[in-house]
Amino acid sequence: MRTFLAATIPLVYLSGAFAQSQQAFEVAAIHRNLSGGQNTNIKILDGGRLSITNASVKTLIRNAYGILSFQLANEPPWIDTDMYDIEAKTGNPDRIAEDELKPLLQNLLAERYHLRVHRETREGTVYALYVDKSGPKFKEHPGPPENGMNTSKHPGKARMTGTAASMAILTSNLGNQLGRFAVDETGLNGGFDFTLEWDPDQSSDSTGPSIFTSLREQLGLRLESRKGAIEMLVIDGVEKASEN
Repeated sequence: MRTFLAATIPLVYLSGAFAQSQQAFEVAAIHRNLSGGQNTNIKILDGGRLSITNASVKTLIRNAYGILSFQLANEPPWIDTDMYDIEAKTGNPDRIAEDELKPLLQNLLAERYHLRVHRETREGTVYALYVDKSGPKFKEHPGPPENGMNTSKHPGKARMTGTAASMAILTSNLGNQLGRFAVDETGLNGGFDFTLEWDPDQSSDSTGPSIFTSLREQLGLRLESRKGAIEMLVIDGVEKASEN
């Protein structure tokens, strides 16, 4: 059982017709979740099943299109506050593969939430990740690929742990933490093991290092701010799903 928590091209319209050309769920039951809980679970189960608990439509869109929160534009407020439970089946006894999940969710959003979107590129401020002059302070993963990335946050302390993680994955996670699009300019290929710790609550009372300082001191990397292209997913229309 795998749990999924949480790039685009210029101005390509994606409607219900686009999504229906992809693989679709045979059946999907959708219900509002009024528990007020804070945790979202998206699980791939045996028998071609997908179980989603307490997910916002924004979370569904992010998983369906592989974007971060700040890459979504023109969204109505309710897509971040209305929570849903979804039980869906493909009708195929095989487990849903990771590369099948996105088109399945895209189709579900188009059919049940009448989602219409297009992608476009906008100019803005981005972060670029480089190797610092001291050189990388982490090593390539010695065993078979595991592709693990885990981030935890507590008051005054955050930790990001990568196992066989690529620099692209690290860059994406850093951008998500900083709320800004980030690009990998390290030139490092392969999967790496590393741990990054920092104080996410930077204020006059902070005692721990910022994420920028920690990157340089702990991993031998640095982030630089620059102008660049930001790939956005723009919502053209979306409706609340009818329950069944």
